[in-house]
Amino acid sequence: MLKDNNGFTLTEMLFSLSLLSILLLLPTFFVTPNHNLTDEKATIEKLRNDLVFAQHLSMSQGKKVTILFEHNELLLFYGGREQLRFDYPIEITVTPITMDISEVAFLSNGHPQKTGSWKVSTDHLHMRFSVQIGKGRIVYREL
Repeated sequence: MLKDNNGFTLTEMLFSLSLLSILLLLPTFFVTPNHNLTDEKATIEKLRNDLVFAQHLSMSQGKKVTILFEHNELLLFYGGREQLRFDYPIEITVTPITMDISEVAFLSNGHPQKTGSWKVSTDHLHMRFSVQIGKGRIVYREL
């Protein structure tokens, strides 16, 4: 029969728990946060949704809607006046590829006046936006 009651000492237990804690916390120090990338994707998606909204606005109001992008804001004009302003939380840079974003206009039936593409960039993402003829599909893809 075993009469030996040797167990771990307090020092050995504390050392083991400390080592285990360090090993468990180690990945949190080396994993880079991707919340900036998620915010950038959400901002680009918001820009696309705002352009689709401009198209829907032209159909519902029966008027031509023109767009202007300046100082990180998208401005919608119809009836000769500025009607709506959309602000973006993350800095967006818009550069023309085959057209400038301010050339985008939706006619009263929702069709775009022109078709073309422009580049939208944030700190980590670069997308190509396109307005296509037809019912004015607005698509984007990563560059």
